[in-house]
Amino acid sequence: MKFSIQFNTPASYKERNTFIFLNQLHQFKNEINWNFQAYGKLWNYNLQYFNFLHQNDLTNIVKENLLCDIHKWLKKGQLKLEPYPVSLRIMNTIRYLSSSIEKNNNSIAEDTYAQLNYLYNHLEYHLSGNHLLENAFALLMGGAAFEEHKWIKKAKSVLYSELDEQILNDGGHFELSLMYHQVILFRVLELIDWYSQSKEPDLKFLDYVRVKAGVMLNLLKSASFKTGDIPHFNDSAPGIAFTSRELFAFAQKLSLTEPIIIPLKESGYRKFGNEIYECLLDVGSIAASYQPGHSHSDVFSFVLYKSTKPFIVDVGTSTYEIGQKRDYERSTSAHNTVVVQGQNQSEVWESFRVGRRASVKIINESGFHLEAKHNGYYPAFGIYHTRKFEFHKKAIEIEDDIGHINGKLLLHFHPDCELIESDENNLILIKERASVKFENTNQVYLKEYEFAEGFNQYRKAFKVEVDFKSKIKTTIKFL
Repeated sequence: MKFSIQFNTPASYKERNTFIFLNQLHQFKNEINWNFQAYGKLWNYNLQYFNFLHQNDLTNIVKENLLCDIHKWLKKGQLKLEPYPVSLRIMNTIRYLSSSIEKNNNSIAEDTYAQLNYLYNHLEYHLSGNHLLENAFALLMGGAAFEEHKWIKKAKSVLYSELDEQILNDGGHFELSLMYHQVILFRVLELIDWYSQSKEPDLKFLDYVRVKAGVMLNLLKSASFKTGDIPHFNDSAPGIAFTSRELFAFAQKLSLTEPIIIPLKESGYRKFGNEIYECLLDVGSIAASYQPGHSHSDVFSFVLYKSTKPFIVDVGTSTYEIGQKRDYERSTSAHNTVVVQGQNQSEVWESFRVGRRASVKIINESGFHLEAKHNGYYPAFGIYHTRKFEFHKKAIEIEDDIGHINGKLLLHFHPDCELIESDENNLILIKERASVKFENTNQVYLKEYEFAEGFNQYRKAFKVEVDFKSKIKTTIKFL
């Protein structure tokens, strides 16, 4: 198989059985425990993905010894096969085998073929989402590599149905995480790369995938900041997916440069700005309705950059492990919106579960104005939360209305921001040459919080909590 898109992954295998994933380093003393769970399931999954096969600083002998070792564990039953890590390992292995001529290739190919047979019978239809897409991408690549037509047929059928289902009309991925959007977009670009160079490609299928890539690229361009950063709405963190800039460069190599211009809509993302600031909003409901595992309770949250610097940010995602940290990072209190009496807009629980859900209605959207409401607090309090955004050249005005009861407005500032409190109703940001003014407040608090720079990586920062009753107006001015 031929791959035009080449890359060198960050060094996750150090040496002497030492690995680093999710900013957590571990050295295995004697042999590698491929079922190591001390740092949680996601760390173990990363260990099984074998992304380190693309490290340029590792010899082929080291890479193949690692592959042979995990295959021994699988044959002995010491490690359970799971479709998701199997899918990623298959694709990494095939890419590796396509460029390697080491002596163990035949046995590695045989073991990879056996895992593809397992995958063929264990696609994750029950989970759907990015898992099922990764299964199909792996099965198609494996079918082409081993010339197994039943794998190809099944994979293409899944990709036709799931890309239609999961890629929204505006190009967004239906789990509404821009990180997973980047992950899936890479797979789409990778597919176009190798499939277009394969023997007798199905041109109808290839054209179909290229159209999907076009709308996904448009969404990513529309929802990224000028720096290439993405807002970390829902489950999203740096260092997991290829960056927007890397993906745009990959697309250019594949001659995917003709823009497919579709306004942001179904994804719930909206972007406003000029040369002074950029603001990305999340005005979407929890999605997908049957697979909301990566959703947060974050309706009407926003991320704001002043010029090219992050200013008001999401708290971020630092873990998928069940516990207080995970619960907090998914909660309404971890986002730049309004909390009513400590309640979440949507009921998020047990890491990837969602119960009762807020539904959003766009009331008015025109030019530099957006007004919407959600019903997340109606079951408990009988009220709707309405938020209005007005965007001006050097100012943003936000008005919140929660009816007759008390609420709390939250704004989380990036760790690089230097803040001082001027009086009860104003917050002046000296270094960043901006001011934030609140009208109709009961009390303004300046508190510390932990900003998630990535998985298991934090920096101290400041947030503002504003107690109010019924209505509040926030004005952000750039001086």
